[in-house]
Amino acid sequence: MTWSFFFTLMAVSLITAQIFRLIDAIEQPPRRARRRAMAR
Repeated sequence: MTWSFFFTLMAVSLITAQIFRLIDAIEQPPRRARRRAMAR
């Protein structure tokens, strides 16, 4: 029971980390657009 709980926690933490990475990627504008805006 201890090992299954450990692996469940690991899976939940990895999935949560991937979800936050996806949200960050969606919120940040592409780097190309940022460069064009700074050059103008």
